[in-house]
Amino acid sequence: MQKQRLIILIVGVVLGLIAILMVSSYIKDMERNSRKEAAKTLEKLRQNQAVVLVASKDIPVNTSIQGSMLETAIVPREYVQPQVATSLDRVSGMITVAPISRGEQISLTKLSSSGQVKRRDLSSLTPFGKRAVSVIAENINEVSSLIKPGDNIDLIAVLSLPTGEEGKKVTQQTIIPAFQNVLILAVGKETEAGASVPKGEKEKVNQITVALGPTEANIMTFLQDQGKIRISLRSAQDSQVETAQPVTWESVLQYLPSLKPKEEQIETIDIYRGVNKEKIPISQ
Repeated sequence: MQKQRLIILIVGVVLGLIAILMVSSYIKDMERNSRKEAAKTLEKLRQNQAVVLVASKDIPVNTSIQGSMLETAIVPREYVQPQVATSLDRVSGMITVAPISRGEQISLTKLSSSGQVKRRDLSSLTPFGKRAVSVIAENINEVSSLIKPGDNIDLIAVLSLPTGEEGKKVTQQTIIPAFQNVLILAVGKETEAGASVPKGEKEKVNQITVALGPTEANIMTFLQDQGKIRISLRSAQDSQVETAQPVTWESVLQYLPSLKPKEEQIETIDIYRGVNKEKIPISQ
């Protein structure tokens, strides 16, 4: 009897130890899997983010870049500006050709080497890989005293496009968002970054010069030949390029249904023919 109890006790202890080992192994596996998942999540975050240089304070035009003016920031990749600087060695000692606001990403499009900054001709101001393109904007006189070299704008085309109806030559005015976040190189003949056109000289300005890629430059030339161009000033803090659809009367009425003309209500009278009921319009 005592021997049976002893055997049962020993078996119970062995089973308890086995259970403890299994639970311990399970917990370790869970911890290992959790660490793997956490590492995968962290790696995904790293792949979708980028470390960039931003201004720690407002930096005026014609200022030599120093380390004390900059700090690093982690931003999502979709918000990274074109030609953004990621290391201090890349931009240290370069000169700003446009003012940089506090918190703004340091883009090479607003910097120049100390040797180039003495020259104010367009070839030295045009960023590498871009082309200087003159744009005659329909609303240039309205904003010429407000925009300045170094600002970023959106270019909007106003075109008359065929509607595609067979046998009819019908056109419809269409507003097309051509290019976004475009750097202004010059306003009229003024290339000094940060300088605006005096109000008294506003009438003399009839064009701006912007930096576009080679294909973009050809497209802009075509759009200017086919229609009109308008400009829209962007915030210095906003470099995001958004998806924008062309605008026609149809899309405007969909967005603003209150502009749709009200349908004329026709007065009618009810006429009964046997058990059938008809609505007959009343002649005016």
